[in-house]
Amino acid sequence: MVQVKWLGCLLIVVLVLQGALVSAEVPVTGTDQKISVKDLAGTETLVTVVLKDTGAQDKNLKVVAVNPSTITFLNTSKQEVVYLQENIAEIQVQEGKVETRQSLAETQVLRAEQQRVVDRALARTREIFDAANDDQNLKLSAAALLALNRVESASEYLKKLAETNDIMVQLRASRALYLAGDEIAGEILRQGLESGNRAARALAAELCGLAKVADFEPLLFKMFQDRAVELSAPATRALARLGNREIIPRLLVMITEPNEEKGRAAVFALSTLGGDDVVEQMHVLLPSYDGIIRLRIVMVLYRLKTPDAVSELKKVFSTYPTLAPDVALILAKEGDWEAIQFLRSRLQRREDPTESNLIYRAKNAGALFANGDPTTMAVFQEILRSESLAARKAVFDVFLDLGSVRLISLLQPSIENVDREIALSAAATVVGLANPEFRKRWQELNPKVGF
Repeated sequence: MVQVKWLGCLLIVVLVLQGALVSAEVPVTGTDQKISVKDLAGTETLVTVVLKDTGAQDKNLKVVAVNPSTITFLNTSKQEVVYLQENIAEIQVQEGKVETRQSLAETQVLRAEQQRVVDRALARTREIFDAANDDQNLKLSAAALLALNRVESASEYLKKLAETNDIMVQLRASRALYLAGDEIAGEILRQGLESGNRAARALAAELCGLAKVADFEPLLFKMFQDRAVELSAPATRALARLGNREIIPRLLVMITEPNEEKGRAAVFALSTLGGDDVVEQMHVLLPSYDGIIRLRIVMVLYRLKTPDAVSELKKVFSTYPTLAPDVALILAKEGDWEAIQFLRSRLQRREDPTESNLIYRAKNAGALFANGDPTTMAVFQEILRSESLAARKAVFDVFLDLGSVRLISLLQPSIENVDREIALSAAATVVGLANPEFRKRWQELNPKVGF
């Protein structure tokens, strides 16, 4: 019995020491500035990696990403180099100069094989566009990708549809034009908001917020107060994007309501508006609620990056087993050891290949990939070979959330799929990974709040 206790104590000591090693900050030298490795990520700063034990040096690298256990660099051949943090003695800034951070668009670097997949994605999109006269929605989606890449026939097609007499067709064409980076006509948005078609009103509201069209706020506010969630939720997001703080009192009620879509819309709106008053109100509400309502409140704090947000997420993770799977996805990206172990255990577990299990498996792999686990690439490939359309689309969504060009090569088989919907979704994902601005607009059209 004593020996068992002794072994248990030893195991705890080992785990603590391992955690200390992983979390230890790699020192940055060669500059007078007090900076961390994360400050170098995404900049053009040239650095030298000095390895422990051997003292070997790897020069002329740029820091791409910093994960809890690894650091990814880019060498002069535009190839990624990954080092374990525990193996690095120091990172030296060459010439003592720290460059300013570039935008995401400037730091996207495609290898030749990745560019070939992008080119094939656009060619496949053109094939679908030319053959999809029997499916207007599919043709619209293909046209958005082609218009983004300056295919004149696709742009003309979208503009022509935006001038029809069918308000839903006009709005769908306007959505495609938005994805392609073009302007949306204000008159179409007004007609949509005044339409008797609920789907048209919802889409018009969403586009008003995205295009920052504030002319129709009275119409949006009326929708915001509607009992029908299919109208109130898009109006909520639109008003938040327009910076309307008059909706905050109602949002504080919405976030506690049982309707899931209303709750998510409230989380999105409150975290978009932000401010000390919102943070204060979340802290006032927090002690009074449990379960999913508590998670919503904590997610507002998390999205606003308050100091206590991660610790509150950990409490939710450990207190509510039914919420643990979703919370683990968030905490893993923060490098939380327990959440990472939870996800790894779940990923290794044999589960029935139901649609919901496959979708969670895709999200699980995405969270671990974001934490620097490259073995999840095989999981993505496995799900992309499944028969579940929803699961494969979940992988595409995860890829767009991750935004890593390393994932482009995994999409080649899906681009060639005979199912045009799958092929086009894969092509859109490839374009999104290669074009950060398109990816941003795509995600704005499909907003998530993290749970």
